[in-house]
Amino acid sequence: MHHNQHIADLGPVIRKHGVRFVILCPGSRNAPLIQLFTSSPEFHCYSIVDERSAGYVALGMATYLKEPVVVVTTSGTAVMNLFPAVGEAFQQHIPLVLLTADRPRESILQFNNQATDQYAPYFNHTRGFFEFPSEVRTESELQDALRAVDQLLNVAAGAESGPVHINIPLAEPLYEKLPQRVLASFPSQESPIPVEELVLNMDVEMVGKKILVMAGMGVQKKEILEILSKLSGDLQLAVVAENIANLPSEQFLPYPELILGGASDTELEKLAPDVVIAFGGQVVSKRLKLFIQSLNRVEVIQLEGAPLPFLNELFGCVGKEIKQSKNSYLETWKFIESREVNRAGNYINDAPFSNLTAIHKALSTVPAGTVVHLGNSATIRYTQLMPRRTDLTFYSNRGTSGIDGSVSTAVGAAMVSNDLHLLLVGDLSFVYDSNALWNNCFPENLKIIILNDGGGGIFRLLKGPDSMEFFEEFSVTHHPVSLELLSQSFGKGFQRVQQEDELEDKLEALFLPGSSISILEVDTTQRENSRIFKQFFNRNQ
Repeated sequence: MHHNQHIADLGPVIRKHGVRFVILCPGSRNAPLIQLFTSSPEFHCYSIVDERSAGYVALGMATYLKEPVVVVTTSGTAVMNLFPAVGEAFQQHIPLVLLTADRPRESILQFNNQATDQYAPYFNHTRGFFEFPSEVRTESELQDALRAVDQLLNVAAGAESGPVHINIPLAEPLYEKLPQRVLASFPSQESPIPVEELVLNMDVEMVGKKILVMAGMGVQKKEILEILSKLSGDLQLAVVAENIANLPSEQFLPYPELILGGASDTELEKLAPDVVIAFGGQVVSKRLKLFIQSLNRVEVIQLEGAPLPFLNELFGCVGKEIKQSKNSYLETWKFIESREVNRAGNYINDAPFSNLTAIHKALSTVPAGTVVHLGNSATIRYTQLMPRRTDLTFYSNRGTSGIDGSVSTAVGAAMVSNDLHLLLVGDLSFVYDSNALWNNCFPENLKIIILNDGGGGIFRLLKGPDSMEFFEEFSVTHHPVSLELLSQSFGKGFQRVQQEDELEDKLEALFLPGSSISILEVDTTQRENSRIFKQFFNRNQ
């Protein structure tokens, strides 16, 4: 068989799994793969030079589309640079398909450049790995290899979805025209992976018990919102769902940090559940996590995968019991919530210009239907204190909570969407991932608000770091970067706000359809952000 001929047969197998979008990182070793995807009109291809950014752009696309997205890299450090996005995709169950070109195995020790060991480098962070044989000699060998790829792609988008990695050794010459496919058609394997029947052990008597449901990060189906609403009517059950849980209902509790921060010791005792049911990804509120950990006798049910079967089963079991006439457990939460939300609103209205007031203004003026991407660290914590917007969708990289791909992920999601996308991000995160702006297809529907508090503001908000001698130099990480010049170097329309009275007009200009402004810097470097934030939680304030 002609060298690299097997590459031509990869395309149909990948397309079969609903892959439409491919991120191509430039390189030489992966030239046959670039040729494969760019010559197939059914794939939409985008070139991203920085592999770390490319991984996150693909992550943003796959998160928004809920379908597999391919990333293609050359060999060497290119492969290593995908790791942060792979880790995030693994935690969030996002189907990334990583195709990495490699030198044929036997050449690795022959003093070649760009030669690293690419055999399962993301061990423990992918749902599966397959390495194509260096040489495919027969049609039978090719079919075996393609079946392995097919199975891997089944896993990527299956019930326990997540990233998968296919390493492809490619021999030189790399720039010849790809030959025709070897196989006329790929032998179809329509044997779905059997889904295990869910058998619940309902020994735990739910009626009469105080149940706290912790809904973590994710974009949840409408059915989950509906079943939880029904259960709230039948049981002593309260649902904590922060903005990134995307379960907008007046019956649920989006402000755990506010409620637990303002509750008295007596009230905390009343809020303590008998049973905790947790599903989805990360929860942001540290107070909520500490609250659950502080409970002595509590049963915790952690739901892996889709929560709907369990919730339906629970509803079915409750149906046979005498239902509660009044959910006094939820009413206790709601009473404290009402008081604390009111107090928070009053504080924010009177607070001086700062990150707190800027985020409040941004989230209250962004148009309905916008997809809001939240940067990690301080930004996402601030947003947990803001009035609920049920007409927005929230995304964030809370799986690994890294700042390194905040901008790229938002870029990727906006590239495959007609919605308006808004990224709220800190200055450090923005500078760290500024190569996200290096994109020939940068989406006009993405608006970025940078909260510039002079670097690493999160460490000023936490207790502890600021008492250390190394704090200002090594934790806060002041930087000399001009956000304006950095944005302009990528050709992006930029504006800056330094006063409260400018903010409303600049936000209006940013969100105006067809606006040439992509980036708005809210400069609060001269403001007392940390004092204002800490004072927010002072109950006597």
